[in-house]
Amino acid sequence: MPLKLRIKKWKDNSIIPKFPKNGDAGADCFINGFKRILDNKKLEEIDSNTVDLQSLDRILCTLGFASEIPKGYYGAVVPRSGLALWEGLSIVNSPGTIDAGYRNEWGAIVVNLSKKVITLNRGDKICQFIIRKLVDYEFETVEELSNSKRSLGGFGSTGKK
Repeated sequence: MPLKLRIKKWKDNSIIPKFPKNGDAGADCFINGFKRILDNKKLEEIDSNTVDLQSLDRILCTLGFASEIPKGYYGAVVPRSGLALWEGLSIVNSPGTIDAGYRNEWGAIVVNLSKKVITLNRGDKICQFIIRKLVDYEFETVEELSNSKRSLGGFGSTGKK
């Protein structure tokens, strides 16, 4: 029996996420609006159906829905591979984490990594979300960690290829 995810439209014109194909892990999310990031660390809603995103700029695309994720799970907002490959669009904090207790509208922080201006439109597919099982864990402070083959190596220490 599938997990039930309670979802609420944020606005009447919102598009509820859709699975592209039966059995897909990610559900497509659609742009419902735009919020500009201001210098004073505030967000300003943009009253427009389109936004031209300059190279290396970012914007919050609101997704038009809120959810009630069951306890023991969380949502992950991830880029769409086609937009990443062909347009250079990505999600800045990928994956964006949506905790089970969050009840506000979902959003995706979109960045233009290309060298061209990209026009985003209300209603465009912009990202996907995946529901993941949460692993219950806690921290144990120790004086030493066990040895491993890699040990302290990192950031390219295993070689170029």
